[in-house]
Amino acid sequence: MMEIEKEMDVQDSHILARQKTKEREILLDYDYKKCAGCSICVALCPKNALQEGPLQEIAKGLDAPPVLIDLDACAFCGMCVNFCPTKAFKMTLRELPQDKDTQEAAESAGAQA
Repeated sequence: MMEIEKEMDVQDSHILARQKTKEREILLDYDYKKCAGCSICVALCPKNALQEGPLQEIAKGLDAPPVLIDLDACAFCGMCVNFCPTKAFKMTLRELPQDKDTQEAAESAGAQA
């Protein structure tokens, strides 16, 4: 079974969600200052990992993200990135170098399949 690590961090107006396996790292960067609060991403998310933020606080002008991310539910599929009209979401994928033993095991497993 593949081991998946997930973590979330906040830097200024960016909420950074990260999913990491042995093979790759995916970074979902949500800049909530760019978000218009249209909730298209909330409606489209296949895992219901996105929900509307605290509407009363936002209406009062407080600094709160219009959309919240449930890291445990997020599949890092990129639907939010592809359909956000304000480009508040950005996703980057980085392939991680594999050590020789891991690479040989992956190649032999592929040959047996």
